[in-house]
Amino acid sequence: MTKTISNSLFRAGFKAEVYWGDEITAHHMNTRSVYRLKEDSDISITHSAPYVNGVSVDQFVVALRQVTAYHQSGNVLSSVTETVDTFDNWLDAYYCAIQVNNNLRIDEGC
Repeated sequence: MTKTISNSLFRAGFKAEVYWGDEITAHHMNTRSVYRLKEDSDISITHSAPYVNGVSVDQFVVALRQVTAYHQSGNVLSSVTETVDTFDNWLDAYYCAIQVNNNLRIDEGC
């Protein structure tokens, strides 16, 4: 039996909103946490901790949702979410999300 090691922030119970609560909202699930910028909720950071070679490693994915169509009621009918970049630490992901919010082109990455 292979022993798994859990040394990730995710498995330790890291909650970014404790420190950045004025700027982000959080939705926590068993396998991931999704953070959205309050200034633009289309920009998200998904935090998970997949096992790689028996070790739990943090993964932060910055994504941008772009609406492709609206319903006649004004609600979103369809959208496309694109990954901007992936990081192994919170701060790099957070600063990337801020850059995206400041109108940095998604094609350029972070």
